[in-house]
Amino acid sequence: MGSAMYTGVTGLLAHQRRMDVVANNIANVNTTGFRSARVQFQDLFSQTLQGGSGPVGNFGGTNPLQVGLGVGIGSIDTDFGQGPLFSTGVSSDLAIQGSGFFVVGLGSENFYTRDGTFSLNSLGQLTDPATGMHVRGYMADPNGVVPLDTPLTDLSVPVGSAAIVRATESASLAGNLDASFTTGATIERTIRVYDSLGTPRDIQLTFTQHDQVDDGGTMYNAWLWSASYDGADVTNVPVGDSGVLLFNTDGAFHAEGALNTGTGTFTSRAALPSQNQISVASVGVGGAQPVLPFEFALNFNYVTDLDQASDITVTSQDGFPRGTLQSFSIGGNGIISGTFSNGLTQVLGQIALASFSNVGGLARRGDNMFAETTASGVPQVGRPQTGGRGSVSGGVLEGSNVDLGSQFSNMIVTQRGFQANARIISAADVMLQEAVNLVR
Repeated sequence: MGSAMYTGVTGLLAHQRRMDVVANNIANVNTTGFRSARVQFQDLFSQTLQGGSGPVGNFGGTNPLQVGLGVGIGSIDTDFGQGPLFSTGVSSDLAIQGSGFFVVGLGSENFYTRDGTFSLNSLGQLTDPATGMHVRGYMADPNGVVPLDTPLTDLSVPVGSAAIVRATESASLAGNLDASFTTGATIERTIRVYDSLGTPRDIQLTFTQHDQVDDGGTMYNAWLWSASYDGADVTNVPVGDSGVLLFNTDGAFHAEGALNTGTGTFTSRAALPSQNQISVASVGVGGAQPVLPFEFALNFNYVTDLDQASDITVTSQDGFPRGTLQSFSIGGNGIISGTFSNGLTQVLGQIALASFSNVGGLARRGDNMFAETTASGVPQVGRPQTGGRGSVSGGVLEGSNVDLGSQFSNMIVTQRGFQANARIISAADVMLQEAVNLVR
């Protein structure tokens, strides 16, 4: 009777712990990235009243007689199953689809979380606003490339302060040069390009009608072109700071190259691979200076020579003025792409994810954080969509994976288990009372 009472006490304690876990799960039903837990019971040791014996001769043997002495907590496991996703529209909110964890930390200490409620602080650093911890990943180099061997670092997305420019490397022209012009007639056009500082530079192009040119025994219509910047000739335009454009008799563009005026021969583009390269060696004094020489290439493939009004113009050029970072987005591979006011986009960095050999061995540290333990093993940190770490969704958060239906069922079962064990104690107490009453 005494052991029955103590057995009932172990049942009360075990079911109380289970109710505590169920209560915590229900309390966190709306906690972002929360992982529910479950309790597993196991019996305690048993008292052996009689040992078992094997068969001997005509004796068939007996089984041991044992009385169990109660129940205890076998384990409290964390369910790391995927939680539901919901859209927030906030670029810095992140969710993981898969088994990985975000890496956050302060100083040299890292923690791991499924809660992607991140934001930018006043310095443009991506942080967890609830704890002040930095989100960690890989920063891109100035060219927008994330090196494969770069170490983990605090991520920053300096919206409003980061700037980017793109110097013009090529420009394409299209349109017509009037074939009715007489030899020596000129057409002038101004094209705008950008240097390495994003400063707009106006280049003046002059096209001069020329006599027909003999190229390999075939006569072609020809226009000379030259370029200048602020009234000074630029360099790297072949043969006396000018190039030549040849056109078929139907007005279609034929070739570009250099004209040796001494012999009247034409040197084609194949022999002069950089004949259309313009180099600006000086852009003035005062203030910050761009990288010099400032060079870009011209493409005349879409220019014609017809008996129509001249309307040659620039159709495209790949340079952009200085722009500031206005917004950013994060892709499934964790790449952070910034959008600048000049229309450029560039990779700024990449989110890092961590995986573990035994996620059940992670220790809860509060604030939706987990910490590694000897049971979990060391974290395998890498890029999203690699190593089974899952993918990242921007503008999305992951909800709690608590199943309310299961938790309420567990609560009812746990409550009834607690009541039954309480009845064991009451019944054992009545039996003890009867035993005491045997003595009058």
